[in-house]
Amino acid sequence: MRHQRMMTWVSISGTALSIFLVMAFFMTEHAKTVAMSPESDRARIFIGENMHVKKLGGSNDSSGPVSYEYAKKFYENLDGVERVAYMGAHSGSSDVNVKGGEMVSALRATVDDEFWKIYDFSFVDGRPFDKGEYESVANKAILTRSLARRLFGEDKVAGREIVIDCMPYDVVGVVEDVNPLFQNTYANIYTIFNHRWVGNGGDAWFGDSRVVLLAKDGVGQEDLKRQVESRYTTLKTTLEKEGWEPFYHGQPYSTAEVMLGGYGSNNGPDIEGHNKMNYLIYTILILLPAINLSSMTRSRLRHRVTEIGVRRAFGAKRGSIIGQMFGENLVITIAGGIIGLVLSIIFVWLASSLFFNMTGQLDPSSLDIVNAHPTLGMLFTWKNFLIALGFCFILNILSATVPAWKASRVEPAVAIAKSR
Repeated sequence: MRHQRMMTWVSISGTALSIFLVMAFFMTEHAKTVAMSPESDRARIFIGENMHVKKLGGSNDSSGPVSYEYAKKFYENLDGVERVAYMGAHSGSSDVNVKGGEMVSALRATVDDEFWKIYDFSFVDGRPFDKGEYESVANKAILTRSLARRLFGEDKVAGREIVIDCMPYDVVGVVEDVNPLFQNTYANIYTIFNHRWVGNGGDAWFGDSRVVLLAKDGVGQEDLKRQVESRYTTLKTTLEKEGWEPFYHGQPYSTAEVMLGGYGSNNGPDIEGHNKMNYLIYTILILLPAINLSSMTRSRLRHRVTEIGVRRAFGAKRGSIIGQMFGENLVITIAGGIIGLVLSIIFVWLASSLFFNMTGQLDPSSLDIVNAHPTLGMLFTWKNFLIALGFCFILNILSATVPAWKASRVEPAVAIAKSR
């Protein structure tokens, strides 16, 4: 590194660029599924939300959010599920104000009492909804800290009254703000899910429900899918008598499937295809720089042919030569990798609008959602650090294998003769 400074810094810069590109892409994907409060148990959380039916012998194909009645048929009392929560399928803007105060547009989510036991919100003041309030669909509300301060000028406001879409509500609690990238839990205000709503006319299977399942430790997604699919099969027999056929689309979905999207009410997510595309991108981003870095490594070694020949003349084994080449290249690769990781974290954080476009996933009227960006804690995790380190090792192996092997094959007499 001292004697070939230019080549060393070119190699470090090439490595840094490669790791920068790979980690910027990887962190963008990982930030959508990272487990942090209030979604710390994401690995155990699964979502059921849609219903799809078709008229037998006809072209009438209907799909949409499942009704509360049918949501219970599919997801209530599943083996291996610790808790079940019901919430509104869609979040939307509501006009909120204190009597006589300024009207504020806020993103509103409707949830039940179990929602607060699955997700670990931090309460600044007050409490979550209780069972009685949920059963009676009481006019109770929980605000985020920022909305509470905007409405009241402070965040200790439990017990006070607000107006939501011209209806009075009692504030029972205040929670810390949620990052908009957590689309399963993000809102400015939470009210009670109206489970009494009967749905769209005679289509009893459609409504406005979303089910959140918290699986017990050790229970996987496939265990839950088998049970839900069995219930669909049972329902199919009943609905066919009425002239309808229900379609099962692999529910419940994991948090990763929900966050990565690419599905609708009449089709399931293609997580396998998504992962294949990711692996292809990773391969290209690693393989192409590795070819260039391999050429640089060979160029560096050409200036050291005499040194290698002398070592071989004094009895150095080929394995020793290869080990030295790998070790030296690894130092350069890790140095470049650390630089690339740091730059990728800073770049993704500062230029998050290029990587995270939430418009259309939630209510686009909220600037908080449109301008959503990850926290540094979401980007710099030990998992990301270890992944970057792993990419460095892969890059080191790909870029150093051929040059190290050729260096070990140098004949001492030929190498020394070339130096004269």
